[in-house]
Amino acid sequence: MAIPNNIKSEMKKALRLIDASQRIFLTTHEGTDGDDLGSALAMRLGLLKLGKDVTVAIHKGVPDYLKFLAGSEGVTEKLESIDFDLVIIFGCNQITRTGLPVLKKFAGSVVNIDHHPDNKLFGAVNIVEPSTSSVAELMWYFFQTGRWEITKDMATCLLTGIFTDTGGFKHANTTSQTLEVASELLKKGARVEKISQLIVGQNNPASIRIWARALENMRYDAKRQMVYSVLTEKDFQETQSTDADLGGFVNFLITIPHAKFSMLLTQDGEVVRGSLRSEPDRNVDVNKIAVLFGGGGHKLASGFKIKGKLEKVGRGWKIV
Repeated sequence: MAIPNNIKSEMKKALRLIDASQRIFLTTHEGTDGDDLGSALAMRLGLLKLGKDVTVAIHKGVPDYLKFLAGSEGVTEKLESIDFDLVIIFGCNQITRTGLPVLKKFAGSVVNIDHHPDNKLFGAVNIVEPSTSSVAELMWYFFQTGRWEITKDMATCLLTGIFTDTGGFKHANTTSQTLEVASELLKKGARVEKISQLIVGQNNPASIRIWARALENMRYDAKRQMVYSVLTEKDFQETQSTDADLGGFVNFLITIPHAKFSMLLTQDGEVVRGSLRSEPDRNVDVNKIAVLFGGGGHKLASGFKIKGKLEKVGRGWKIV
């Protein structure tokens, strides 16, 4: 892939900031995923090789299915101090998505790395390129620009990011360039079969229980040609599961015949989270739907969150 000149320029600015910094903080959006966590941990490993002091904190921590990634054991859930020279944020369209309010007080430089088209360009440096499949693919180009050596552990982190954001190379965002980058990461020692097994090949009992409940709650809206499911706090409590056990469910929903898009609503404390998915041939831009609720993302994969509680009413649900 030919990196646009403006992105190359931003990457070089970021590299200069890294060179001038010693204490560096990394984070992603709250409730992190394979792409953004993999990217952050690959960056962490690269920075450590440069002799930097690196801290990684992510609101809600690391999901169990991603704890095989090198360095995940060192990720904390809270940020008590902002005594850093530089902050690098992965996969957030705006800084509030980190779920770390203290970052608003950070007066230093912020590097914003993302591939979402609705990114607010909130950083002093903005490495944002929606044409890439994932933040992890973008990070490969970043490391190439800086001529950083990519170790086996770094390659595994990046390939995990690409694998998860492309749905195992099945989604429409999988380009020839994406596959070329994946090939290079395999040459560096990453193993796609191992990543696949760890990501999708191990269903724990909690995951099976919450999937069963989500299938039980599934409905089809013929008017909107939408398939959706809803999971309340009670559902999670009764199945002894968490949101992390739902990996891939909203993507599964869009495989239902006649559905043009899918939606999954889940309760998270005082907030209801919505995940939306579609497919290239369905002619639905789910990002436009997410924006209506203050969210955003991609044309085929977006999300939002709104304050409220899910309550069952008859055969349906409402947000109160």
